[in-house]
Amino acid sequence: MAAWYERFFEGLYGRVLAATFPQQTSHEQALLIRRLLRVRRGQKVLDVPCGQGRITLPLARTGLAMTGVDLTASFLDRARRQASRENLKISFLRGDMRQIGFESEFDAAFNWFGSFGYFSDADNIGFCRRVLRALKPGGRFLVEGGNKSWVLSHFGPTSEHRIGGVRIRQRSRLSRRGTGIMTTWTLSRGRASERHVVRMRLFNGADIRELLATAGFREVRLYGPGGSRFTRHSRRLIAVARKPAWALRRKP
Repeated sequence: MAAWYERFFEGLYGRVLAATFPQQTSHEQALLIRRLLRVRRGQKVLDVPCGQGRITLPLARTGLAMTGVDLTASFLDRARRQASRENLKISFLRGDMRQIGFESEFDAAFNWFGSFGYFSDADNIGFCRRVLRALKPGGRFLVEGGNKSWVLSHFGPTSEHRIGGVRIRQRSRLSRRGTGIMTTWTLSRGRASERHVVRMRLFNGADIRELLATAGFREVRLYGPGGSRFTRHSRRLIAVARKPAWALRRKP
């Protein structure tokens, strides 16, 4: 049976994602990522997963050498077309983020907009170890997503809204220990209708620090939305960690 993330993004959610963020917002988020990663023009940066290139493209426009990896073929096709129109040299590769095979190639990497926590704890750590291996010594890794403390205190079991002409109905429930959330998404547009069950691991500041440290990262710094000071009341969580300069090359 296919995992939820193998089907979810190929359907109507692609239309939703394309309409969720204005171009100016994507540009501002890209600049924030660049600042927090402390990267300079010409340096190599990995966006994993990169989706439709929403952040990859504006970072490439600033002069960074970008590589994007994603499992969803239609997302990559969209990103490649836009890069071609703008004559941007970006490497877009299809693959499972848990299986990236780069070694000491990138100055920085990032995982943006709630794309972290799709898997088991062991697979999440394995993914981070793959990123560690992909970075040059001293390279930084940024992870962004919802803050578990905020989610638990603002939890609502149902919601309904419309984005990009798609009607979205969500029914959610938390795991017993509050470590994860399972959401049933019902997406409809005209006569087309889809139902997906999405399972995500939730992280607070302590959780993400521990996970990144277990994977081999050091100097984990936490930020709230926009790079603000992080507190348990922050709606979003940004973690920036560093690969030790002395890190040994090892297979995950």
